[in-house]
Amino acid sequence: MKRKEVEFYIKCLGNSVLYIIRLISYLVPRNKEKWVVGNAKDFCNNTKYFFIYAKDVLHKQNCYWISKNKKCRMELRRLGYKAYHPWSLKGLYHLFTAYIYVYDLRVSALNFWTSGGAKMVNLWHGVGIKNVEFKRKTNIQHTHARFLEFLRRPIAFVKPDLFLSTSPLMTTHFSECFRIPESRCIESEYPRCSIFKKTRKELLQFIETYESQETKRLIGYIEKSTRCFIYMPTWRETNEDFLQKAGFNLPALEEVLSERNEIFLFKLHPFTHIKVDTSQFQHILFLNNRMDIYPILPFTDVLITDYSSIYYDYLLIPEKEIVLFPFDYEEYIAKERDLAFDFNEYTPGVRFYSFNELIDAIHTGRHFPNTKKKWITDMFWKSNRPENLYEAISSRL
Repeated sequence: MKRKEVEFYIKCLGNSVLYIIRLISYLVPRNKEKWVVGNAKDFCNNTKYFFIYAKDVLHKQNCYWISKNKKCRMELRRLGYKAYHPWSLKGLYHLFTAYIYVYDLRVSALNFWTSGGAKMVNLWHGVGIKNVEFKRKTNIQHTHARFLEFLRRPIAFVKPDLFLSTSPLMTTHFSECFRIPESRCIESEYPRCSIFKKTRKELLQFIETYESQETKRLIGYIEKSTRCFIYMPTWRETNEDFLQKAGFNLPALEEVLSERNEIFLFKLHPFTHIKVDTSQFQHILFLNNRMDIYPILPFTDVLITDYSSIYYDYLLIPEKEIVLFPFDYEEYIAKERDLAFDFNEYTPGVRFYSFNELIDAIHTGRHFPNTKKKWITDMFWKSNRPENLYEAISSRL
């Protein structure tokens, strides 16, 4: 028997204790007024804005944040919220007794093993054109016999009771990806995108209340520049240094930016690892990859991206521009991720396929209007039956 097979069966046996906890969770009475909300990373994404609204606008008392991140829990407690580790005594108590679990990727962000009998609400983390979960052609759930894989990774097979969609197009897409009926989808806006509707005064007040000093300093720096570019590429699962592969010449970029008093922000996926010395640059910043970028985006001017769902979110901010930089399109489609929709049709905009093209456009001060913005926002964000997310969850569950 190969080593990987041995490790696989040991993992299955190790889950036996957890399955006992899982069984107990079905027997504990649940409070229908109690919700638990969480994120596997930090205080960010849809769950962050959902939680803030539930606590500060709806004034829900029985709503608790669950996180393994100690720094995150301490920050939330500073703000007056109740936040617990998923395996602490208080955390287990609330997880065993909460009726609604709200997360944005997998229920493991909270605690799968305590969720028996609870209602699952998946807010997900991005609309877009990629195939995900069961719709992917290269699907990790099928690498072993299905039953054994379920024993090893039952979390991957959890189907939510409600799933946040944003339009009829996305409802059909997500129902296929997660193998759930379309009736389980709630069509509403993403909580994280609600920040784009705030006035400048409201936005600055939000930042002052909820964001870090690092975020506040960055916004001050951005506002001193004449133009701000932000590069947010999607994650490459090969985890190679794709900046080098894309041909980025940072000294040349710094020279062009300094001439125009512009800045260029790199916001890479948290799993991305690159080696670069940033100390020599004044107009190029590599942001903390754990930073919540959504309060910062309204202060930027141009998004540079590729196949990322951030493209569709950024369309919702008035008077912004987008550049597509799919330098590795053929390789990405062949090796990384298959797409559910045609990239050229459903991601319209100015495209550059080399760093030289990109830096030339920056040097000339070129602008990048999107003539199909309304069409694409209607396709991905407009619902024929818009629902209030919070009321819909309460009424349906």
